[in-house]
Amino acid sequence: MSRKTLLHRATVQEGLGRPSLPRHSVLLDGDRIEAVLPEGLAPLHTPGIDVLDLDGRTVMPGMTLGHTHIAYLNVLDGREMLFKYSVPEVTLGAARNAENLLGLGYTAFVGAGSVAGIDMALRRAVDAGELRGPRITPCSRDLMVSGPPERRNPEVRKRIPSDLMRLADTPEEMAEYVAGEIAQGAEIVKVFSSGDDTFPNGRSHELLFTAEELVIAARTAHEHGARIRAHSRGLQGIRNAIAAGVDVIDHATYADDEALDAIAERGTFVVPSLYQPHMLLTTGTRHGKTTEYLETLEFEAEVANTLRILPIMAERGIPVVAGDDFGFAWTPHGTYARELELYVTMAGIPAPTVLTWATANGARLAGRGDDAGTVRAGRLADLVVTGGDPAEDISVLSRPGGIELVLLGGVPVAGSTEPFRAGTGAGAPAAAGAL
Repeated sequence: MSRKTLLHRATVQEGLGRPSLPRHSVLLDGDRIEAVLPEGLAPLHTPGIDVLDLDGRTVMPGMTLGHTHIAYLNVLDGREMLFKYSVPEVTLGAARNAENLLGLGYTAFVGAGSVAGIDMALRRAVDAGELRGPRITPCSRDLMVSGPPERRNPEVRKRIPSDLMRLADTPEEMAEYVAGEIAQGAEIVKVFSSGDDTFPNGRSHELLFTAEELVIAARTAHEHGARIRAHSRGLQGIRNAIAAGVDVIDHATYADDEALDAIAERGTFVVPSLYQPHMLLTTGTRHGKTTEYLETLEFEAEVANTLRILPIMAERGIPVVAGDDFGFAWTPHGTYARELELYVTMAGIPAPTVLTWATANGARLAGRGDDAGTVRAGRLADLVVTGGDPAEDISVLSRPGGIELVLLGGVPVAGSTEPFRAGTGAGAPAAAGAL
């Protein structure tokens, strides 16, 4: 017989883009949600039900981080990404980052470029119970080219160990590497339709993959049952990614209205980029970036267009997912919820909408759209208990102590249930890390 747990006297944030429901209870049966009901109808005295009195705290879906480099150890640039730490060091760091996600309310992540294939190894270890961590949708190694089509340089690949990053400059290599990464366990493949002003091999407006190469990569991924995501900042790169049929457009920073129309028509996921460029521009000098270097970037223009398109994407129902290049020094691991705050405070997106980007839409991107991401009967009991209502004040998610309990499949994985049990002083703060 499965265990039953009642999260009683709660505020419920469903993850559906609506205000939270006060004075409700959530009944769990094993790893699933059995019912969400007004607290007056809760089976409070039914034998065999473990009652946790939340005293008004909010129950919300566990969040999914849609774009993270779990093995980037808060690096400064691409060279540090690959060469500052040894593979054993980045593997251990990735395992720590994965475990820490749980305590921050993230019960899943979708990789966005896996150094040395660490995403796949982490997924296997977590699934086998060898490591504590969230549900993982593993990404391939970055599948990169040496430069824009007119500047391909075979000397570059000699400097990049293929075990760390795949560098392909022919269509045949493209197809081979995509299939090879999927065979190793990747469920999503990372490619680059455009460059990036911080990249050494191509700026944001420049193409990296040709349109033909993107088509080959996307077709190969889909034929092998995987999805594909494209780093796409420049407009032509975005257009090429849409035409190739990629599943996820990362950044989309120079998207115009026509591109947004095509994205909305196809239902393509967008993982936008506001937090990362904003933090680089505003804090880069603290991390050794000179003002002269920061002035060479066109990130102010990228931020401006992102602020323009975010409300349009929300209005058109484009499936936006939160997650913005975490793993760099200015977007360090552990600050994930700060991105959500910025969408509210800087972009003016309503908090309930932003929460859907981190919950329901994130679960869809992870391949669990029918199984997680909302507080509804039948869904996985991947749940977070917070000390305030994030639909009214989203900063509670990044506030120290704001997240008091995290359940993964109904099992406590961060925080403690003890303060919420009858006779133990319901309402007392949870002991950090206690289970």
